[in-house]
Amino acid sequence: MRTALGAASGAALVAAGLALSACSADGSTAAPAAQQDNSPDRVVTAAYEKTTDARTAKTKIDTQVSANGQTVPISASGVIDFAGRTAQLTTTLPGGAGTSETRFVDGTVYQQLPGELGARLSGGKPWISIDAEKLAQQQYGASLNDLGTNLTDPADTLGYLRGASDQVREIGPDRVDGTPTKHYDVTLNLDKAAAGQSPQVQQGTQRLEQQLGTHTLPAQVWLDDQGRLRKLTTEEKITPTTSASASPGAAQTGPVTISITETFSDFGTPVSVTAPPADQTADVTDRLTQQGGR
Repeated sequence: MRTALGAASGAALVAAGLALSACSADGSTAAPAAQQDNSPDRVVTAAYEKTTDARTAKTKIDTQVSANGQTVPISASGVIDFAGRTAQLTTTLPGGAGTSETRFVDGTVYQQLPGELGARLSGGKPWISIDAEKLAQQQYGASLNDLGTNLTDPADTLGYLRGASDQVREIGPDRVDGTPTKHYDVTLNLDKAAAGQSPQVQQGTQRLEQQLGTHTLPAQVWLDDQGRLRKLTTEEKITPTTSASASPGAAQTGPVTISITETFSDFGTPVSVTAPPADQTADVTDRLTQQGGR
């Protein structure tokens, strides 16, 4: 059975991966008309392109995962390259387990874990590697690209901005880490966000909507004076799909509530992320997916 900690680990990886998905799967960008309309919904929609046009940024992601009566907080901070779809994050692990370094390169997650946990997983190597696609399929029933345009945050978080409905309300001026912003209350329409995207993205949207039981997500959005996303908060309740290979009578994981707050700053900051040497990494994807199904 998946514990809340297991769910949190998967959510943290997906949340960070979502930030990388700010660029859509087919490379499309927001319509130019969105930049010429100052209505609140158009302003929020235009933030997708304006943020990714900055190419790089520093980011901070605070995630709370609640499942089966347990709540696990996870925080991560680092840099992200929207154009290169790479990132490097330092994550504070729950339960006082220390910190880990995570790199996202070419669809693979590389993690350097502390102490006995790292040594046990890696067989003594400094790094473990995780196939994010396989992990997303196992834990959420969708590919990372699908989730990337259909989950909050990140990554995706940005892709979701294209789905801002006409139910956008400007709350007023605010500050995010000292930067003047405008705060918006937003309803994100998942079908609108997926419109015009690839069939895989649209199928992933349908799967996510089934798990959420809705076609929309509420969000709070803060934009700076250049229309770039500075902060986004979302909360979603996902009912995990049951694996066909699950043992009869196995305990089932109930709904998982994922609350995410992501901030962006220092746009244009230098970012250079590379994969660790192959001989210093151990691929643990299969072990994680096997544990996720028990």
